[in-house]
Amino acid sequence: MSAFVGRTNELQQLTDRLDRALGGEGGVVFITGEAGAGKSTLVERFLIDAALKAREARVISTGCSEQYGAGEPYQPFVDAFRHLVAGGEEAGGRKSFRELAKKLAPYWVAAIPVAGEMIAATMVTAAELKQSMAGGVATTAAPSEEALFFQFTEIFLAAAAEHPIVFFIDDLHWADKASVTLLSHLARQIADKPALIVGTYRPVDIEVAKHPIKQAKLELQRYGVAEELALSALDSAALVEFVEEELGGAASPELVHFLERRAGTNPLFFGELLKWCVEQGVAHTVDGEWHLHRLHEEIETPRSAESVIEKRLSRLDDDSYRVLEYASVEGDEFDSAVLARLLDTDELKLEEQLDPLARKHKLVRLAETRSLPDGEPTSIYEFSHTLIQHVLHKNLKGKRRILLHRKIAGILEEIYQADTEAISHKLAIHFDEGRVADRALECAIVAATRASRVYAHWDAIEFLHLALKNAQTEADKVEVLDRLGDENGLAGHYDEALDRFGAALSTISSDRDDLRTLQLKRKIVVLERECGKRPPEQLREELEALADKARGLEAKPELCEILWNIGRIPGAGAEEAREALAIAEELGEGGLTAKARYHLAVRLWFGENPGDAIPHVNEALSYYKERDDKFWMGRCCSVLAVIYVLLGDYRKAVATSDDAAALFDELGEPFYEYAVRNNLGQLLVRMGKWDEAEDNLSESIRLARRMHATARLLHPLENMGRLCCTKGEDDRAGEFWQQLLDIAKETGYWDSEIVARCGIGTCLLKRGRVVEARDELGRALSLLSTEEWTEAREDTEMLAAQIAVAEGDVHQAIKILETGEEQLASRDRYIWATYRLYHGELLSRSDPDKAIPVIREAREELQQLGAQPMLERAEAVLNQMRTRA
Repeated sequence: MSAFVGRTNELQQLTDRLDRALGGEGGVVFITGEAGAGKSTLVERFLIDAALKAREARVISTGCSEQYGAGEPYQPFVDAFRHLVAGGEEAGGRKSFRELAKKLAPYWVAAIPVAGEMIAATMVTAAELKQSMAGGVATTAAPSEEALFFQFTEIFLAAAAEHPIVFFIDDLHWADKASVTLLSHLARQIADKPALIVGTYRPVDIEVAKHPIKQAKLELQRYGVAEELALSALDSAALVEFVEEELGGAASPELVHFLERRAGTNPLFFGELLKWCVEQGVAHTVDGEWHLHRLHEEIETPRSAESVIEKRLSRLDDDSYRVLEYASVEGDEFDSAVLARLLDTDELKLEEQLDPLARKHKLVRLAETRSLPDGEPTSIYEFSHTLIQHVLHKNLKGKRRILLHRKIAGILEEIYQADTEAISHKLAIHFDEGRVADRALECAIVAATRASRVYAHWDAIEFLHLALKNAQTEADKVEVLDRLGDENGLAGHYDEALDRFGAALSTISSDRDDLRTLQLKRKIVVLERECGKRPPEQLREELEALADKARGLEAKPELCEILWNIGRIPGAGAEEAREALAIAEELGEGGLTAKARYHLAVRLWFGENPGDAIPHVNEALSYYKERDDKFWMGRCCSVLAVIYVLLGDYRKAVATSDDAAALFDELGEPFYEYAVRNNLGQLLVRMGKWDEAEDNLSESIRLARRMHATARLLHPLENMGRLCCTKGEDDRAGEFWQQLLDIAKETGYWDSEIVARCGIGTCLLKRGRVVEARDELGRALSLLSTEEWTEAREDTEMLAAQIAVAEGDVHQAIKILETGEEQLASRDRYIWATYRLYHGELLSRSDPDKAIPVIREAREELQQLGAQPMLERAEAVLNQMRTRA
């Protein structure tokens, strides 16, 4: 059975209808939908559930076959009769039910004999039944149609009296007229019986063939014994679930977006294209998640889906086929005014040709009516499925196809001459198909720029691939490759971005050393830092060398970019960010100054007074709000959230994190969604909302892995380690600390290595392995490059205090904690409170009177922060002291 997704509501409707039938309210449910919509999958699932729900019921599954043609009489009822006789024999005794069948339905028994202890293997087929009806030899004379219907109904009702019946008839659009008439007769007789008939059909097929099932359904609905369950398109969430069910792993948004655009939401087409992508290597798995490995310019339509489409198209007359064929040249969506010019026909005549193609054949649908630039209205049609357009377009061959694309590009330029930028995405495709390379390049770059403005990076990447295909000169190729690197980086495809930047750099003449070369080298270094491909020290040296070149070229905006990235190397201060701000203010460029203030705020939050960063980030945020720049608004909110955490205002931190998450969710930015989820996860750990924290941190880790951003794994792994320690899950914590250690050593991030070694040391200490814990502390301390207080010292000093306690030197532990408290007082109030609380706990062993005010001070701070787990720990210590007193 295919993946069952997106049909929960429909399955529930069928289950509810079954309940009514089991209670004696029988009837018919017609499940309708186009080929591949999931009718059979839904019914298969329902029949399984029905058999489990009502174990005493008879579940009969039959169908109508196209291969017999419309003249095959009673095919589903012949199959059902066999099942009823066989099932009745098992249930009530073979002989008794066979005798009952002979009495109630002698003609049917004669046409379908029962031999001995089983249904004869040589039973007549539906064709033989037809022969009997036409006057062939039978043991009982052929009765009237009414008598024939009466006999089948009597045996059906007799069987239903013994056990409820669920009778499924598939593909009623292929049913003969006699079967439809019998179905109508039977349905009216089971209204007060424990029987449910479920039938499926394709609305398009019955419209084209003027099939009698349509009228039969309407009549049964008027009698109140039938209802229709029309299957709608699957939504995006269901398509994601579909991929997960079929491939056994999560799907990246890019893969689902690609499949949906190419195959639509039809489960058959979507599933076949998915299968093809896996077989061809277009989709592959990374860390359990399925990704789009590469764009495939010429996607083949899977043959199974193509045959369904071609069968539907074969029913059209030549004129109708030509209309759709020419419409396919314009794309998935086409404009009646443009198509009329392409066909050189009258618009009214064209609209009249399109009407049956939409209403009767369901190959296209009217989407809307728009106004052209000159104010004239035009109808916008869409193909019912992208693959219909693809099959039609694929069948256009040779120069005819090329000339049609050139002609339609000319028509579009003529109609939209005042605003060709709005249709640049269409023009790019038509000029590419029409082999007009210079215009294809020009329009593709414009289309990519428009897509990037609204953060549709995947669309931008597609158009830039089209641009690269048509780029002829070195300058054009470098420009497009550079843009492809930028867009892939923004989409989180770091390896692909590095490849594109590298290709651009290798395309530039070796003797050039200009601003473009400098920018490409800087972008490569930045991505290598994100991916952890080289040690930070090497990256810093290269960035400093690039900064010197930027000064020599007097490329001040580029110098700012380099300085900001130097500031992001571990151990850097705020000097580079301050220099960049001075340059930006000197140039007087508002956008550059806003970015400079943002980057300075990021560096300042690591200092002694995180609050110093707030004015800078607020100025930047105001600038971006005025311009409704959601991307930078989200980044500023994310920074503010971290600062509020450090200042102990968790309420504001949660609110600004939510603002940032909403903005990045709207934009679909994986990198910044990763950052927000990590920061929010850290905050939720402190607040004791552990399930929410783990969800956010797990998603942050997933996004980092999806982007191949190895260095970006460091922070969420650290926070997962802290979460597990807080929850007392020491084994899990050890696993995360080890992962963090391995990646920190691989990427050269010494500060994360310190945190990992302290985490491992803490786990060892809890197991009583003091010597090994001290060894880990020693390794961590050896990595510190300065005696100054840094963020990494929060972990080394706490572990040192804990080891001192384990070794019996409580006095030394208190001394370590007091030094840390002095440093932390103006930095992170949560960490300060944890130091203070541990300090109080140690004092309570020897001097309870001194301990109480220390613990209360820590408790008040934790209460103000809303740090519930540590607050409860403080309360517990105070209660124990009261009990001892």
